[in-house]
Amino acid sequence: MMNRISSFHNYQTVQNDMRRQENKIHENHAQLASGKQLQKPADSPLATHYLQKLKQQTQQLDQYDSAITLSRNRLEHQEVMLGETEQFADNAKRLTMQAINGALSPEDREAKAREIEELAKNFLALANTRDESGNYSFAGTKPKTQPFFVDGQGHISYAGDDYQRKMRIAASLEVATSDPGSKLFMEIDNPLGDYKANYQLQKGSELLLEKATNSNANDNSTYKVTFVDMGNQQFGYQLEQNNTVVAAGNFDPSQGIQFQGLNIQTKGQITPGDAIEIEPQKTFSVFDTFNDAVYWMDNDVADASSSAQLHQVTEQFHAAFLHLTSSRTDVGVRLNSLDTQQSQHEDFKISIARSKSNFEDLDYSKAVIDFEENSRALQAAQLAFGKTKDLTLFNYL
Repeated sequence: MMNRISSFHNYQTVQNDMRRQENKIHENHAQLASGKQLQKPADSPLATHYLQKLKQQTQQLDQYDSAITLSRNRLEHQEVMLGETEQFADNAKRLTMQAINGALSPEDREAKAREIEELAKNFLALANTRDESGNYSFAGTKPKTQPFFVDGQGHISYAGDDYQRKMRIAASLEVATSDPGSKLFMEIDNPLGDYKANYQLQKGSELLLEKATNSNANDNSTYKVTFVDMGNQQFGYQLEQNNTVVAAGNFDPSQGIQFQGLNIQTKGQITPGDAIEIEPQKTFSVFDTFNDAVYWMDNDVADASSSAQLHQVTEQFHAAFLHLTSSRTDVGVRLNSLDTQQSQHEDFKISIARSKSNFEDLDYSKAVIDFEENSRALQAAQLAFGKTKDLTLFNYL
């Protein structure tokens, strides 16, 4: 009785060992066929959890790369549009400078005014351009709203907002993919300082406002300076604040006119009776500058005031050109950031792939050795099983 129980126990033990070896061989076959070390989560729960984290990181990087591609398309489109508007502003400046030339006939000035009108139309069309998705490029965060409209008097109004659309391209990094048209085209720093000039000049005058600033930010007054002949090629001035005389004295071109926080600097030859009225204007709209250019070109070429106003228009077109150039440069910086971030993503993906390979990919040389060892172990188990199953008392009776 004891011998029968012991024989059955040996039989069961050897059979279980053979099955274990068969399972190892089956696992070796699966590994060699797939090239993967892990065949199921139970093989290594910790490694499986880590691989899942790596997969999530890879998917997140793919999403960031898609965002980078979309951002690049939008910024490249915006860069092209800004380059075009920049060129239009420069062309308008050149036409205005030509119109100031006293040798031009009224017909020539009118022709140049018509050219500027055409530039203004094209400029407006670019400001209302759409990207490949049908979104308005310069409407801020209201891409479905047309940003610029023209009223019956030719004035331009803005219907977008003052914010930038942004795209997340990394865990802690967002990049602006648009710029509001208000900031690009309607809030350009005044090249003459804090004021714009309205000229009342005598015939033949060459007087121009060079700069007018005010350190008192709360002063919204309108000023007017009138120049009088003091004899001996000297001039005096009278300064009015909101139509009230507040200062007068000898005019020194090197010092300009100082009144409280106000500082007025002029240039050019003065003619007695010349007057310049200045009103607050820290920024200007390039659309208004186009309109001003056409308006003042339609005046007589001999009108000194009109020529002075065209000089101011020229300064504004030049400021608009520099402003748009700066904006386009900023877009280029953002495009470089996209390239840098995408390169970092690629490097991170390579690092993830390397880490994933360490846990997941099969070491074929080690796998072949394990297969050979498990095969020999299976053969030994099979021999042991063959002998064990023949262990019975009937063989000795």
